[in-house]
Amino acid sequence: MLKKIVILSIPFILASCASTNHKYMRGSVAMKLDNKTAHVCLGDNEVQPGDKILFYYNDCEQVDPEVGGLKGLCTLKKLGTGKVTKIHNSHYSTVRTDGSFKFKEGTLVQREKL
Repeated sequence: MLKKIVILSIPFILASCASTNHKYMRGSVAMKLDNKTAHVCLGDNEVQPGDKILFYYNDCEQVDPEVGGLKGLCTLKKLGTGKVTKIHNSHYSTVRTDGSFKFKEGTLVQREKL
C-alpha cells in the first residue's frame, strides 16, 4: 500500500518542483537558440512583442586572498539590448538581439522601463 502511495505521489512532487524552480529563473535567459536569439523567462503578463529587453551580467570584483572573500559587492553591468519577437505563454518569450554582445543561459534580462 505504501509503495502505491509513493508511486502515485511522484507526479505531484515533480510538478511542484518544476513550478518552484521556475520562479527563480524569472528574468533570465532560459535557452540560447543562437548568437542572436534566446528564449527568456518573461511571459505575457510582463512583456509584449516589440518591448525592448536589457541583458545584464553580474560584475564582481576579484577575490582578495588576504581576506578570503570579495573585495566589494557585485554590480549589474549592461551587456546589450534585444526586442521581444514572440510571446510563447505566461512564462517564456523569444528575444532577438543585434548580435553585438555575447550572452548565455542564465544571463539576466529585464524589460526596459519607459
